Amino acid sequence: MKIIALEGVSFSYGLNQSEILDDLNLVINSGECHCISGPTGCGKSSLLHLMAGELSRPYHGNIYRDNALMVGVVMQDPNVQFLRQTLGAEIAFGLENLGFDSNSMIETVQASLRRVGLYASLNTPIEALSLGQKYRLMIAAQLAFKPNLLLLDEPWTQLDEHGVQELLTVLKTLLADGVAIMIAEHNPSAFSDVVDSFWQLDNGLLTEQTASYSTGSYAVNNLVAAKVSNIKRIKRHRCHEPLLTIAPHQFRFSGHEGLFDCESPLSLYRGEIVALVGDNGVGKSSLIKALAGIQSNIPKLPIQLLGRQPKLGVYGAQLGLLLQRPNRQLFEQTVLEELQFSLKRFTLPLMRAEKILQQLGLTHLSQCSPHKLSYGQQHIIALASLMCLQPKVLLLDDPFAGLDDIHIERVVCILHQLSDLGCGILLSGHRDIPSLDVDHYWSIETKKLKGKSSFLEQSYVG
Repeated sequence: MKIIALEGVSFSYGLNQSEILDDLNLVINSGECHCISGPTGCGKSSLLHLMAGELSRPYHGNIYRDNALMVGVVMQDPNVQFLRQTLGAEIAFGLENLGFDSNSMIETVQASLRRVGLYASLNTPIEALSLGQKYRLMIAAQLAFKPNLLLLDEPWTQLDEHGVQELLTVLKTLLADGVAIMIAEHNPSAFSDVVDSFWQLDNGLLTEQTASYSTGSYAVNNLVAAKVSNIKRIKRHRCHEPLLTIAPHQFRFSGHEGLFDCESPLSLYRGEIVALVGDNGVGKSSLIKALAGIQSNIPKLPIQLLGRQPKLGVYGAQLGLLLQRPNRQLFEQTVLEELQFSLKRFTLPLMRAEKILQQLGLTHLSQCSPHKLSYGQQHIIALASLMCLQPKVLLLDDPFAGLDDIHIERVVCILHQLSDLGCGILLSGHRDIPSLDVDHYWSIETKKLKGKSSFLEQSYVG
C-alpha cells in the first residue's frame, strides 16, 4: 500500500540558489526500505525533512500522504531533537502528547529502549550519553509511538558496529510489521540486507541505482586508500619531548565510578597521527575534552599537553579542538569569515583560509552562511578553521562524520600535510579510514585505555 509519494517535487532555499531537489518522483509503500546516497550537502537531509512535512519554505509539485501516515524522524545530530532531560522523560514526551495511558507508559518506554540496545535507568541524564547512544535514544523515542514511516539520517556514522547490527535487527522487525523506512546514508552497503531500492541524489536529481550500488561506498574508499596511500608521510624520529603525555590513572566523573582505567603511560609526538578507537559511550569524547581542558566534573588528571596541565584558553593557536557538534564552533556570517576569524585573532596569514577552501573543494561555499549548511558541511568547515591555524596539536572528535568519500580523501591529504609539518594529531572514532596513514592507536575497551602497536602493520582509524 502506498503511504507517501513525491510527484514532480522541486525545492530550493532561496531565489538565487539552484534547486536542491529538482523534479523528484518517488513512491514508498508499506514494508519497503529505501536508501538514498549522495555527496555531502546534496540535499539528502532536506528531502527527509520535506517528506516529514517539517520544511516551512514552499515547494513545487505534489506530495501524497496516506491519511494514516505517522512519521518518525531521527536527524544526523540527535541533540537538536531532545526536549527533556532524562531518557525516560524524552521517550514519554511523545506518548504524552498522543494521549497514551500513563499506567502502561513505563512499560512502553522500557520496551523501546530494549529494542535499540540501550540498557540504562530511565532517570539517566541525556547529557551523560555519547552521541551514538543519543542516536539510539532518539530512535527509541520514535519507535515508542509506532510510526508507519521511519526516516533515518546517516545512522551508520553515529553508531558503532554493534549498534549497527542492533539497528538492522530492529529494521528487519519493523519491515516485517509493514513499517516503511527511508535511510539517508553515505555508506549504503551497511544496510544492503534490508534495502529494497537504492537511490542517488546529485545536482538535484534522484536516480535509482542497481543492487550492486550497495557496495559502492567501500569500493570508492578502497580506491581512495590506494591513491592516498602512495603519499607517504615523512616519518619523524622522536627527537623532541612529547607534545602530550598521559600517566596511568582512573578516568572518572566526580561522585561516579570509574569510566575507564589508563594502565600504562601514553604519549603523542611531533608529526604523529594517533587514533583513539572504541564503541559508543566508552569515554572517547570525554577524554578528548579533558585533554583540551574543557571537560567539567572530573578530578585533576596526570596529563601534560604542550608542557602544561590542560586548561581552557591557555594554548592559543597551538591547539585545535574539533567537537562532535560542529554548530557549536561556528558563529561568523560567512564560511570565509569563519576561517579567517582565528587567523585574524592570532595574526596569521589570511590567505590560508582561501587556500584550504580550495584544497577541500569548498570555494563555492565561501560566501554562504555556515549556519545554513548541512551537518557534514558544517563539520568540514569547523575542521578547516582549525587546519588553517597549522597548530602544534589537533584533537579531533570523529572528524569524518557526515563526509562523503571525496571529502574524506581531501581531509586525509591535509592531515598528512599537517603531520609532515610536525603537528601531532589525535582523532577519535570507531571505524577505519583505510587511506589515513596512522602511526599508533589507543583503544578503550572493557573499561581500559591501552596503547597498541604501530599502524604500519594495520589499517584502522575512527
